[in-house]
Amino acid sequence: MLSLMLISVVSASYPMFHYDTQRTGYIPQDGPQTNATLWVAETAEYADGSPAVYNGKVFVPTWPDMDFADNDPMGLVCYDAATGTELWTNELGGTSVGSVSGVAVADGRVYLGGTDGRLYCIDEETGEMFWTSDQIDATGYFGLSSSPLIYEGTVYVLSASDGVLHAFTPEGIESWSFPTGGAVGYFTSPAAANGEIFVAGNESDLSCIDITTHTATWSVALPTAVKSTPAIGDGKVYVTTAERLYALSASTGAEVWNASIGGTSSTPAVAGETVIAGSSDGLHAYDAGTGTPLWNFPSARVDVSPIIAGNLVYAATNEEIGTVYAVDTGTGEEVWSYTIEAPGDGTFAAFFASSPAVSDGVLYIGVENNRLYAFGEGSVSPTPTPTPTPTPAPGSWNGTVILAKETFTFTPSNNASATYTVNRTTDLGALTLAAQAGGFTINASDAWYADYGSFMLEDIAGIANEDWTQENARSWSIFINGAMAPAGLGANTLADGDRLAFYYCPSDPDTYAPLIDQAGYVVTIDVNVRDFTWEGAVSLTDGQTFTITPFNNESAIHTFNRTSALGALDAAATAGGFNYTVQETTWGPFLYSIGGIAYNETSWDSWLYSVNGIDASVGAADYQLTDGDVITYWYGAWGSTPDTAGAVVDITVSIPATPAPTPTSGGGGGGGDSPPSRITVTLQPGTFTITAENSGKNHTVSRQTALGALDATGIAYTIDDSYYQEYGSLFLSSIRGRVSEGTRGWMYRVNGGSPAVGANAYPVTSGDDVIFFWSESMSSTPATSPDVISIRVVIPASSGSSGSDSSGGGGSGSVPSSTTQEQPNSVDNSSASFLFGLPDGAVIELGEWGQTFSINTGPASAGEEVTISGNTFTINQSGIVLTIVARNIDEKDGVASGLIESVTAAIDLISGEIEGIGVVAASLDLNLTGIPAADGRLDITFNATPDATAGNAFTLAATENDEEIDALAYTMTVTRTNLENGEDITGAVIRMTINPEWVEEHGGVDAVRIARSAEDSTHEILDTRLAGTDENGNLIFEAVSPGGLSVFGLLTVRPASEMQETPAVTATDPVSSTPVAAGTPEGAPPSLSSPFIGVGVGAALLIGAAYLIIRWRRER
Repeated sequence: MLSLMLISVVSASYPMFHYDTQRTGYIPQDGPQTNATLWVAETAEYADGSPAVYNGKVFVPTWPDMDFADNDPMGLVCYDAATGTELWTNELGGTSVGSVSGVAVADGRVYLGGTDGRLYCIDEETGEMFWTSDQIDATGYFGLSSSPLIYEGTVYVLSASDGVLHAFTPEGIESWSFPTGGAVGYFTSPAAANGEIFVAGNESDLSCIDITTHTATWSVALPTAVKSTPAIGDGKVYVTTAERLYALSASTGAEVWNASIGGTSSTPAVAGETVIAGSSDGLHAYDAGTGTPLWNFPSARVDVSPIIAGNLVYAATNEEIGTVYAVDTGTGEEVWSYTIEAPGDGTFAAFFASSPAVSDGVLYIGVENNRLYAFGEGSVSPTPTPTPTPTPAPGSWNGTVILAKETFTFTPSNNASATYTVNRTTDLGALTLAAQAGGFTINASDAWYADYGSFMLEDIAGIANEDWTQENARSWSIFINGAMAPAGLGANTLADGDRLAFYYCPSDPDTYAPLIDQAGYVVTIDVNVRDFTWEGAVSLTDGQTFTITPFNNESAIHTFNRTSALGALDAAATAGGFNYTVQETTWGPFLYSIGGIAYNETSWDSWLYSVNGIDASVGAADYQLTDGDVITYWYGAWGSTPDTAGAVVDITVSIPATPAPTPTSGGGGGGGDSPPSRITVTLQPGTFTITAENSGKNHTVSRQTALGALDATGIAYTIDDSYYQEYGSLFLSSIRGRVSEGTRGWMYRVNGGSPAVGANAYPVTSGDDVIFFWSESMSSTPATSPDVISIRVVIPASSGSSGSDSSGGGGSGSVPSSTTQEQPNSVDNSSASFLFGLPDGAVIELGEWGQTFSINTGPASAGEEVTISGNTFTINQSGIVLTIVARNIDEKDGVASGLIESVTAAIDLISGEIEGIGVVAASLDLNLTGIPAADGRLDITFNATPDATAGNAFTLAATENDEEIDALAYTMTVTRTNLENGEDITGAVIRMTINPEWVEEHGGVDAVRIARSAEDSTHEILDTRLAGTDENGNLIFEAVSPGGLSVFGLLTVRPASEMQETPAVTATDPVSSTPVAAGTPEGAPPSLSSPFIGVGVGAALLIGAAYLIIRWRRER
């Protein structure tokens, strides 16, 4: 168990999935009112089943996590509900059987389904098996995922593979069954009320079955597949499909109302007159009687089923960094949230299938980071490094910071001209990092610094100390590990593992001791202290090399690929301003130090590295990276991990796509597979037909998709359509005869990213790089794969696919190719005009709840296309794509209407020619506050040089970043008519292209910036990244402009040549620097190189530190 806080025995009950037999998900008692964790328990495998609470115990099903090399016990795990202590584990049908079904408990018996398709019954007190059914569900991987229903002495489960409802006695005898007619989606479960069972089946049917006659009272077929478990309330049955939420009469099955929703397996919660459903974009609340939308809470995808306890609804998101939310049921406003840190091994800390359960004010939920969380009242106990809440309540924050043994500069709030050098490992150092992570402010005065050597904390998040002369005045107090700090802010030194807390509370009038139990706000910070740390991103250019020289042999020079793991370290050292050294030894060159922390010749502690959380089996110079890889270097003994290391460097790599080389045979070198030859395919418009191997069904697929690219190569492959109806995705079952099996199979990437849909559903654009690769586990990458197919996509400009795609089908966001077709929005060689027009007959109104629209979906005007998909409405005009996300799109008689939630606009490619530069191009994506006025207009112009105002603004912006402009390629001026920044445009993504030769001549990719000069005299250097390469070989640079549109310049910068370090007033003794490794040459540049180099047969081979240490130990 990770943390523990004892309370009285939790005796209340949450007996089954979604609380009761009606599956309402409504608990009358209150749930937790804050995100305080009562305890957090480790689970050997993923706790992905929905828990139940009974007799002071929590029962949670577990199934395999993504560490397939470690087969830990799984099945049903029982914990003490008050402490989180594990009481017992039942491994169900054996070590290979887990569970993702919910748990049901009654009369001392626990029921759940297993991944082997069987129903299990277990003694709740001892964990001993009572009985096991025969296999009743043949669904692969998930097995029997239906959550058992206990109703009037009978246990009901639904087998997804054939859609049969099974009824068992508590003794394990199947007393009757009801076939619904065919298979149904996994996780959907039966519900019951008034002597009837409500159950999904035959993919899209919902049936009501009399438990006495075992016959259907009614059965209805819905338009698309049923996704959720039915929930029953006030004479109605609520169920979600892939596209809508339906309310049906419980007595007849007749439709009462329906609402558009991005359906998931999340079951709606019903409380009184309110229905709350999870969806692909958050939570939606409706009037239960009429279906009128009440509110929506935007978030990432919600697959778990929300529950309502008291006045709060609880839900959690299925994403890389999952979050638990508590939302007010009346207003839809967030009350609290808790975000889980991703494991860092390529897997997600997602809430996938473990729906929350609430009992006696405590919320229990499992997450895919091998943890079971209990949220409840009481002092907050240590938590496993949760990341800060994305939008914390002012003055309340709980998270972890990593402190390096270094200093930083602090300016007090009362004296802007003073600066102090402060140790990062102090309470002030931790608080400033927490403020950065949590997005809040702090202010501290140096009024008493001269007397006490510390600062006076004045406010956190704008919550200021009150007048101390007033009764019950509140102020901020500092506590370390539960005890009041011995000194003022900035004078308290922290150690690894410390818990730092700031309480906003009154003081005892006699003793002046802070009354922390009366604190209105608390900032809690868990501290990790490291000797050295750096985390950041670097961009590496394929085909480039760099050199290193060992510090003890300046005559030796070794050349390596820039896109190696060593190349990433070299680039990080330059970006982070730290050094690393290589030592020449009799065994070959060796990574001796990073950041001044050197190999220890006594303990043999050294620098190790991994890629995407997997220890590398080759040297850092031989490990060829791919776009998106994360490299971690850490200092420690062989077998240590970054989690326990005192020094860590985390590097995220971007590698822009480069034009395909001419395929050549051969390759090799360096202990890894040589890169595969890239196949270039040309994709014309149109479709092709493929037959699913498993079903024999034919499917029509667009040629201009990732699967279309594979098909065009002529390589043999087969597909599986098991989940096509549910997700619209076809999955690759084999390529070149290599067949997917279990967790081993084929994966694909586009421009380095991993799409969330099947290759048949992912559109590609010209210049995209598509890679199919064999995966031994979910954390595999192309770099570690033994079988890779690399494809470069070419789409002819005449195909009509070169325009901007608002659905994001370009992977990297690359600028699409231009067309020569005449368009109403005019584009010439150096300027372009775009009119924000709406279709004929469109009506936009401002109502009580915001903008509403009504648009004719019939035949569009020339050059215009109008489409509806789910809750998204797209107007594709020549040069502009407007995407409208709306609530409850209602389409009748060729007219679609709805309440607008968000509007974005994608401005198509514009291009021009700049003297001395050549052809350049740009595109824009806009976030809008609503549908713009019909006479809104953008005029875009390219210029070789900026006007005086913009030129001065760019210079000032660079100076404020301690940089100076090295060269300016060109500017883009965006003139707005009837479109205002802030009012109409809330932000924009700017993409500008430039030829790679110009970039290389002016400092390389890392030097490129997009600068902005606005009409209000503001100026800034935007956070700029390399987004890809266009079909002309030009590099695409992308930046987000939160201030909207104005004048933009594409330029390069360098460190300011006259910049000098301003002496700072020393506030505390600075941390002494780590001694530089012996033999490091004086004045060695920060970019000096890295790991090992073994010389043999005239070739230099860089090997990993761990490898060298092992070899050395063996030889000795």
